[in-house]
Amino acid sequence: MRSRSGSITPAYSTDRDLLKSHYPDASTVSSIEEAKIAVSKLSIFDDTTFKRRVPLATEVDWSDFVSSCHDECDPSSYNLELLLKKCYTAAYSMPSSPNSLIRTRSKEAATSAPRTLAI
Repeated sequence: MRSRSGSITPAYSTDRDLLKSHYPDASTVSSIEEAKIAVSKLSIFDDTTFKRRVPLATEVDWSDFVSSCHDECDPSSYNLELLLKKCYTAAYSMPSSPNSLIRTRSKEAATSAPRTLAI
């Protein structure tokens, strides 16, 4: 973990190692409750940025959060690696800037409706 301005910023690699140490023989868990236990052991879980961006106060919050982390091979289980990535993405990814959204929309409009030729 890195220290910045008096607070500790969690590191993905440290949390990944921690996850592997707690679940050495498994990369999935079979229930939302087990997923909650796994995430609560990670340093990202105690990070103020994560808590502010991902409120996990109720069972519905947890269910919504882990719903996209189903394992491809076993859809009834939750992939811990995907869950870890989702935690860090939710906490630290930047939203698209308004300028990039405008550029994307203008490019789509330009390619979808070609201008008519003036002779």
